[in-house]
Amino acid sequence: MSRYKYCPQCAKPLELALHGEMQRIACPDRGCGFVLWDNPVPVVAAIVEHEGEIILARNAAWPPKMFALITGFLERNDPHPESGVLREVEEELGLKGKISEFIGFYPFERMNQIIIAYHVIAEGTVRLSEELIEWKKMPLEKIKPWPAGTGYAVRDLQIRRGFTPPAFDLSMLRKPRNWHEISERLLTAGQPSAEEFQSLKVIGVDVVINLAMPTSDHALADEDEVVARHGMRYHHIPVLFDAPTADDFERFCAAMAASRDSTVFVHCAANKRVSVFLFLWRVLTQGVPRDVAERDLLAVWTPDAVWPAFIAARLA
Repeated sequence: MSRYKYCPQCAKPLELALHGEMQRIACPDRGCGFVLWDNPVPVVAAIVEHEGEIILARNAAWPPKMFALITGFLERNDPHPESGVLREVEEELGLKGKISEFIGFYPFERMNQIIIAYHVIAEGTVRLSEELIEWKKMPLEKIKPWPAGTGYAVRDLQIRRGFTPPAFDLSMLRKPRNWHEISERLLTAGQPSAEEFQSLKVIGVDVVINLAMPTSDHALADEDEVVARHGMRYHHIPVLFDAPTADDFERFCAAMAASRDSTVFVHCAANKRVSVFLFLWRVLTQGVPRDVAERDLLAVWTPDAVWPAFIAARLA
């Protein structure tokens, strides 16, 4: 979205505005009416089984040792996704394939894509396209799934086949902005995307506490549903950034008490509200020395405006 600065219809500078219950880039001229809806692009992905093993390939633009599934964009004239994924298998690998089963839909928000994944049985001799530089084959149960996009499809197929998936490669984990770990069981950040919530579940998060306003930048209108879909518990305590209240903090303390012995992820828009609330909670309810808790607070930001007075009032 950042590549759009001016309206493609009337050339006026674009601004953020609320459209469809979300902040979107739009033209301020009502007579123009341009809105960048930025809808995700459908992409097909194939877990290609060839001679009993799964083919993984490396794109010429990727670093060494980075392999993934065969993927591609749907064409305008593809009659349905199944034909599109078989076309991609033939174009990229030179193999004829048939659909074994549909695996699922997977958000890939960093590329603004929705992945439509299939298990494809293929035969023939592998002949790589110009886009691919290398390939390898592995038994399905030996593949270590990656915590993003098509990696979740691999993991789902492993589970369907009765295998226990190997642990995710957490070095590939996509973390929300302004990520800060207070401990292994207490994680904080700014606003996550839907894809990043899936990653949080992968690393064992049980509870999500959201201090952002529904109108905050990049807020998810259906965040409660996204969190529930991944089997995590959810607390939403909207805190006005320029007017936090004692009641907000009390509700936060109650949510933390209800989440005892769980792995908790706390977020707001930019991790500023969160860092203050957790600083106060740790000092006032957990007996953490002030200088220790303050190091985590200052690692995120130096509170300004109304926040020093809010901190002082709570500590008093």
